[in-house]
Amino acid sequence: MIMNIRSLFRRDLKKTMNLRSLVIWIALAGMGVFFFYASGGKTKLVDNDKIEFISLFLPHMIFGSWAVLSSYFDLVSSDREHNVLDCTICSGIPKTRIFISKVLVAAVMSLVFSLIYMTPVTFAIIRLSGNFTHILVLIQYLLPLWGYIMVYAAMGMLISVIARSSKAALIWSLAIGLLLMPRLFVMIVEGIGKVFGWTTQMIENFSMIAPGVMMQGLSAVSDLSRFSLAAVIFGISIILFLTIAYLIFIKQDEYNYGE
Repeated sequence: MIMNIRSLFRRDLKKTMNLRSLVIWIALAGMGVFFFYASGGKTKLVDNDKIEFISLFLPHMIFGSWAVLSSYFDLVSSDREHNVLDCTICSGIPKTRIFISKVLVAAVMSLVFSLIYMTPVTFAIIRLSGNFTHILVLIQYLLPLWGYIMVYAAMGMLISVIARSSKAALIWSLAIGLLLMPRLFVMIVEGIGKVFGWTTQMIENFSMIAPGVMMQGLSAVSDLSRFSLAAVIFGISIILFLTIAYLIFIKQDEYNYGE
């Protein structure tokens, strides 16, 4: 079993670590540095030696959903379309092992993407401040960023399983990525909240369903209750998306689906 998963993992890792994903994430990392300078992050750092959370992750608030989903939307569907999944199943490897391999790849690659994003902006901060202790910024935000990316990665896997076709999965990913943009999602929740008479606290908590809003909650480490709520929602979201994806995946027919 371990050997099967190891072989599948190596193949899926090579597939996910493709030029498309690397270009997207390098570009996003470049935008992270640009927005740090342009959004006032540089000024706050130079004047007060403080690093604003929003100045680090503004590109993620805008483009993060699309960046992550673009890396995972075809993780399953492309195997179907090229008959790779049929061949793998015919070789006697159960679907459960195939799915475990893809989850492990998503977890590892999400950490890699976190490092790709955080490393340039961290070095820009060190260069501006001359303080090498700011490398702790990389460590401090790496785990929350990994969790944030994993939510979208799990969502991308679910979309890939349900849509079956990569083209359909891409369209779904673009639409969902747009809907979950923090500002738009918060506006939608506020509108619903006004209709049903929700309290401000209820609106804020419901808004954290969007990973971008959750990420802002994770930045508030001084607010333990909000930090804990965001961390719990992250964990539940990842488990829920992966569980639904798995249950659907193992029941789907695969043979002769490829075109």
